[in-house]
Order: sequence, then C-alpha cells, then structure tokens
Amino acid sequence: MGATVVKVRGPRGEVSLRALVDTGFYGDVITTPERIEATGIVCKYERIRRLPDGRIAKVKFGGGEIQVQDSTTYGDVEVWEELKLPEGIDALLGVTALEKLGYRVNPRTGELEKVELYLL
Repeated sequence: MGATVVKVRGPRGEVSLRALVDTGFYGDVITTPERIEATGIVCKYERIRRLPDGRIAKVKFGGGEIQVQDSTTYGDVEVWEELKLPEGIDALLGVTALEKLGYRVNPRTGELEKVELYLL
C-alpha cells in the first residue's frame, strides 16, 4: 500500500500528514513530535512498542481527530522522536485507524477502499 493524506486535529489546530499505510502497525497514527506540535495534542501517556528488529521503544501518545478522505474518527496519535520514515512521508497510518474509519487495503490494487461498518 502506498501513501495517503491524513489530517490530525487537536485543540489548537490541524495538520496534514503524508502517511504510509502500514498494515503491520497495530495502532492509529505514529509520527514525530514536531509534526503534530501545531495541533496542541498533549502526549502525556506512554506505551511500549516492539520494533521489527526486536528492539523495544517507549512512545508517547495523546488523543486527536484523525481524518482520511471523508471519514473522521478519534484515536491515538503516537509520537516517537527516533521514528525513521522514507523521504516525503510524515507518519504511519495503522490498521486500528483503518478499521475505525471503515477502510481496508485492497490487496489487488494496493488502494484504500471503503467498507461497510456493521453494528452487531
């Protein structure tokens, strides 16, 4: 899957991030602290993340609105100073945000597609 634009809103404003859709990231959004500074999101909580190479990282997080295309949800915005992303990419968009927003990655096209959300 490629990149998509994600808008993150907090109490002081909004930022647009070019996010890589990461189906291996079980989370909402992760970026660097500088990228969301203008939103006013306070990242006062902390969680442990295991990196692909097995190392452990402590990341901070707070809550904010996350918008992809025409869908908006509230979710965790994680920040990690040492996050290394490809050039032109500001964040990772994870599977929990995709599920809450009602999207999935089409494995044939590599594009996001809207799916129905069921109330069971």
